[in-house]
Amino acid sequence: MAIIPDMRKSSPGKTRTAGIDGRRGDFMTSLAKGLEILAAFEVGHPLGNQELVAITGLPKTTVSRITGTLASLGYLRLDEQSRKYAMGARVLGLGASVQRHIGLLRTARPHMQRLADELDIAVVLGARDRTGLVFLEVIHPPRNALTINTDSGSVVPIERTSIGLAYLVAAPVTERVHMLQALRDAHPDDWEDIRGVVERAHKDYRERGFVVSQRGRGGLISGVGVPMVLGPNGVFSFACVGPSIQLSEVRLVQVLGPRLVETVAAIGQAMRAADRG
Repeated sequence: MAIIPDMRKSSPGKTRTAGIDGRRGDFMTSLAKGLEILAAFEVGHPLGNQELVAITGLPKTTVSRITGTLASLGYLRLDEQSRKYAMGARVLGLGASVQRHIGLLRTARPHMQRLADELDIAVVLGARDRTGLVFLEVIHPPRNALTINTDSGSVVPIERTSIGLAYLVAAPVTERVHMLQALRDAHPDDWEDIRGVVERAHKDYRERGFVVSQRGRGGLISGVGVPMVLGPNGVFSFACVGPSIQLSEVRLVQVLGPRLVETVAAIGQAMRAADRG
């Protein structure tokens, strides 16, 4: 993941944005400037445009355009009386989302570890990344030398994996429609096959409480997936996955699926208890 370089003052006369131009071709100067404006609010109190000019070293006209844009999008909030800006609801919402991810990871990790130890299988937690699922946590089996060759941060296809299909069946209807349209646009030649896979996933979830994916990702990986819905905008998914040669349909359906359902229910109960506490 690209990280915006630290552009704080390093010596008198050099501003936080010094040297921002002339960087590599995929460096977006306007985005960097906007993020510098947002970063200035780490001081913890409202700031006016003139204060932001002093902190960032950006021209006043640039600061005015950026703060106006960020305010119109909800990332900043303008106090009409003081004419100063404070963090807006969208930034605070991003912070809450991060905290939700951190809280889920902290709560889920020991449950996932126990399941991996018990079943000697990889246990994965993921969240949506456009038309894929990004792995937030991967617990590898403690004894089995054959396992998935992926780790946290890996992205897998949503339509070809148990963890992706588990997310899809639980996503809000509007989001699901957009995802399916994106998949149809991206894979027009395979759309009928993908639609069949998605329909089977919905059927599995209705009847069993989990979805099954056999020989996905090039025919090498099989698994079961279970979604978790944390509020109206928080959908995550869990999966037990491993090499297809080790995972028969009987093991997937009769062992891994039911145990994963129990584990996800226990994680959800622990999350709700933490929220009440």
